[in-house]
Amino acid sequence: MKMRRIQTSVDDAEAIKKEIQAIATEKYKGKRKWKLEIPLIIDRLGLRHSYRNKTISARTREIRQQNITQFYSELDEMGFVLPSIYSLKPRHIQALFSKWEAAGLSAATLQSRHSVLNLLCRWMGKPIVQSLPSYLENPLAGQRTYIAQEDKSWTVAGVIPEELIGKAMELDKYVGHQLLLIREFGLRRKEAICFRPHICFDRDNQVVQVYQGTKGGRYRVLPVRTESQRAALEACSKLAKRHSDHIGDPDRTLEQNLRRFQYVLEQLGATRNKLGITAHGLRHEYANTRYEDLTGEKSPLRGGSPEVFAYEETKAARRKIAEELGHSRLRVTTAYYGSSRESTTKRKLQNVAKTIAREYQSTSQLERHIGLIERCLTAGLGAAGTVLALREVGVEVTEIELDTWVASLKSAQQTQV
Repeated sequence: MKMRRIQTSVDDAEAIKKEIQAIATEKYKGKRKWKLEIPLIIDRLGLRHSYRNKTISARTREIRQQNITQFYSELDEMGFVLPSIYSLKPRHIQALFSKWEAAGLSAATLQSRHSVLNLLCRWMGKPIVQSLPSYLENPLAGQRTYIAQEDKSWTVAGVIPEELIGKAMELDKYVGHQLLLIREFGLRRKEAICFRPHICFDRDNQVVQVYQGTKGGRYRVLPVRTESQRAALEACSKLAKRHSDHIGDPDRTLEQNLRRFQYVLEQLGATRNKLGITAHGLRHEYANTRYEDLTGEKSPLRGGSPEVFAYEETKAARRKIAEELGHSRLRVTTAYYGSSRESTTKRKLQNVAKTIAREYQSTSQLERHIGLIERCLTAGLGAAGTVLALREVGVEVTEIELDTWVASLKSAQQTQV
């Protein structure tokens, strides 16, 4: 069923505008009244879900307010001194997206900001936001693919999970146990931190209940199937002394535990720039392994059969994996283990990469490589598109190796000069 967008009527928007501007004029004497108007409009209209007839969480409201404040602050830095939020015009929106595209923001970030801007303009009764591609020099920069193009599992990156988790245990026992839970049950990091082993582990039925720290408050039950899962739960039970203890450091707040989690991973080199992995890669590991357990075939991302992927029995297995990962939509799981069909976005990216590569076929090898890379990045293809274009001219390099390879090319260029 298609979701119905919750509308703000023209009359409501006009009445709210007059109210907000009256309060802002009375209480704020500076030129930038938007600083006071933003929390006021959030307070009046920002409590509602964009599409459904329900309220949203305090965290979502906070993020909306932060994003909108950032938009007007950036416009201010760019020389557009807007006295009110209602002073926003199409040229300001274009200026923002031009800046963000030039800064190389990801498609996901561009889409998110476009969504918030569109929502704000609906609140104000100003339907001036156009489609995202219309603001971008390279429309592909705003296209996000939900189908995984590479396996982000730790083992694929050459990292042995047991070894790295062991090092994490030595550095911080709480983070080590959190990584253990993510690996064994495919939990999100916040779910792992909030996990209460004495409460969440139902020993009689051999299941784990996940309900704290979940996305959207979504409750789910996971089967305890393996000895390694039981061992992980026993280790967590020993760490949590009291019945109600969670796996986060009790001397830290949730926010501090989340920051500590990231800090420990950075200390271990578990980042995209160093080892080429993130903690989320353990969820990818879980999804791919679970797919193979349930179907008897490797996932499409690991070279599995496209025919098997399309079977009804496989769809049932994929639904089970989606539920275990805490998702309600089947297609979301393709972000973990791929799909039987190639992503439309990837095909477009490949076509643009091939076109750019042809422009440099006749140049010398060094000029070809450097020129091709600069052209790809200018066109907004990012590292993925640059790697595809280089492949067209006979260069095999991964996204992780790209920066090092570019540095060596520039060094060679300087030597020639």
